Amino acid sequence: MTNPQLSVQRFIDLGESELQAWNRLVEEYPSNRRAFLSPAYCRAVASHFPDVRVLVFRAAGQSVAFLPIQSGEGLLKLGGVHEPVGGVMADYFGLVAKPGFSPQIAEVLKQSRINAIAFTHLDETQSAFGLTGEQPRIGLRTHIAGSGKDFWDSLRAIDKKLVNDTERRERKLLTECGALSFELNSSNPEADLEELIQLKQSQYDRTGKRGAPLFEDRNMNLLRTLRGNMDPSCTGLLSILRVNGELVAAHFGLKCHEILHFWFPVYAVRFHSYSPGRILFKYVVHEGAAQGIRIIDRGEGDTPAKRDFANEEHRYYRGVWSQSGVPGLFGRAALSLSWRLEAYRNRATT
Repeated sequence: MTNPQLSVQRFIDLGESELQAWNRLVEEYPSNRRAFLSPAYCRAVASHFPDVRVLVFRAAGQSVAFLPIQSGEGLLKLGGVHEPVGGVMADYFGLVAKPGFSPQIAEVLKQSRINAIAFTHLDETQSAFGLTGEQPRIGLRTHIAGSGKDFWDSLRAIDKKLVNDTERRERKLLTECGALSFELNSSNPEADLEELIQLKQSQYDRTGKRGAPLFEDRNMNLLRTLRGNMDPSCTGLLSILRVNGELVAAHFGLKCHEILHFWFPVYAVRFHSYSPGRILFKYVVHEGAAQGIRIIDRGEGDTPAKRDFANEEHRYYRGVWSQSGVPGLFGRAALSLSWRLEAYRNRATT
């Protein structure tokens, strides 16, 4: 494909034909099948973040590729720097296109009059489009072949100790606390999401993460908006594990066709000794597989909890794409100053 036409549009100004073309790309090509790259996710973000834009590539009168971004804030906005849609809330960033499409990113930025894009969560599959980054980070996934029982049986053969210990703790929870109930998708989502947010904030407080995303109103409001999403490419899924009606553990994530992004898990501290996160994940696997979930994506990070049930690794990348010459230098200078100020503020609050 040679010399595609490029335009920069506000998300809210995209036409129906463009949105349909974007959705087809997400649905038809597995590497595009990420909720955070979907129009439905961008629509939810655009209702809380004012400057969501899309680089739209066209060839032969057809929209053939989309790169969703948003303007940075403060110094970044002044420096012409953009970032992934949703900022720190985004678990994926990149181009949505057919295989073989390969834009020259420096030229794209020049045409778009964007000085730089600072990003995280660029998946390794984006290298097929010629898009690369630095600072590789591990991401983990759980592939489910067959039923949830099939997965659990295969895991038992690989890691008998993990499976037996999880089942032992589940029995102990039943014996000591009462009957368990699980909903893959909460029947009382409004109240349950508020409890999840409160528990997550308490977790951040305990671990010293005062600058974590869910202390910011618009990020909490974004979750509330996504909770009601029913689009196949970005369905909000709020899963709840209870004992005698009391919340033990919960998870809010986004489902994109057969992929569940495991996004915000949390548990009630008083149940810590039962490993409630493991028990919750077991139920999500069993019920999710019955409803067509084939991949549970744990996002960026390599922790023992994520390793417990993972059977695939991939790589995310971070980095900065910038124009050549003065515009790119200006954008990078704004980024550098912004990072320095953020580091200073973090030191001042510790």
